Amino acid sequence: MAGGEAPRVEYACERCGAVAVTRDAWAEWSLENQAWILSETFDFAFCHQCHRETRLAERPAAQGR
Repeated sequence: MAGGEAPRVEYACERCGAVAVTRDAWAEWSLENQAWILSETFDFAFCHQCHRETRLAERPAAQGR
């Protein structure tokens, strides 16, 4: 990649391959930034295509995303 940038990745459902996935996380209010800051992510992942719990597979991001 140009400029020493890391290759882009995406996370997909291990079962169906969809990228419509989410993970449980905590966010904390930052008084200084006046915004919610992600402070912790957890192992639980959900696929909104399969409509069930899943494991996430990391892969190179598809072109155009």
